[in-house]
Amino acid sequence: MTAYIRKDAAAQVWNYGSVPALPDVEMEDPYESSIVQLQPDGVIGSPGSEPGQFQSPRMIARGNDGSLYVADSRNHRIQHLATDGSVLQSWGGFADASQGSAPEGMFNEPWGVAVGPDGNVYVSDTWNHRVQKFTSEGEFIATWGVSGLADSPFSFYGPRGIAVDGKGRVYVADTGNNRIVVFNENGEYISQFGSPGINPGEFSEPVGVAVDPDGLVYVTDTWNMRIQVFAPDASGTVYESILQIPVNGWFSQSVENKPFIAVAANRNIFVSDPEACRVLEFLPDGQINRVWGQCSSGSDGFGLPLGLALDPNGIWVSDSGNNAILHFTLGE
Repeated sequence: MTAYIRKDAAAQVWNYGSVPALPDVEMEDPYESSIVQLQPDGVIGSPGSEPGQFQSPRMIARGNDGSLYVADSRNHRIQHLATDGSVLQSWGGFADASQGSAPEGMFNEPWGVAVGPDGNVYVSDTWNHRVQKFTSEGEFIATWGVSGLADSPFSFYGPRGIAVDGKGRVYVADTGNNRIVVFNENGEYISQFGSPGINPGEFSEPVGVAVDPDGLVYVTDTWNMRIQVFAPDASGTVYESILQIPVNGWFSQSVENKPFIAVAANRNIFVSDPEACRVLEFLPDGQINRVWGQCSSGSDGFGLPLGLALDPNGIWVSDSGNNAILHFTLGE
């Protein structure tokens, strides 16, 4: 086993000559000059288990009609909401496959949700280690995946993020197995990429995944503290890491510090920085563009921002710590 320790951290805890001791100074935030003040113009939800309430909402997906699908993880359900917060549908319930059968349409802490071009909804049923597919109204269609290591494309360990491209291909962030697995809309295997490591194309805790209109795939490579961008070859089955964007964040390896990602039409990249209570926006070349958010128990900040979903006017952010969904209008 090899351990990699940041030099500044090692200098504070290590006395065996790895690096010289550093002075006790406060670390500067390289994003400080990019911080802006944004207040939400829409807030949905409150803590609880009633319709329209949340317990640790994770990923958000925008339906083809502009409505929202929320992975209400600790209520073990998907909530389908209008943008005014009214509940259109809600489906799910708790089932643990490790304790026996987990019926179709039931969940064990779903983290990811995505909408395909045909309006069907895909859910990463995280701790049942599977993907489930539904109609836009929540009627069950199909499921695939079992708990296991990466010796099979259908063996997942704690899948988090999920995305669907314009051709209906489904990208699953198989977080515990450090890979992205690609399926068609029926759950038939197409390809996979990634393995454990720190080199380009390798991952350490991939969580969020997004696909832009050109087919580039973006992944939050969490414990490597970077975003990786992948390009497919002409066959659409081989993916090469073409850009690695360092992220000054995601320092903790806690079970809650899991960043998601969204990519705009202009290829600006938005990621959540959960335990720093902020959202980061990067330009396509990886330069920081804008940062907003602060730690707060109210709507003037975030408790634990996670999921992101863009719309024509701005961005929706799921605040898992405050059990709410917030909308921000974004200017240029």
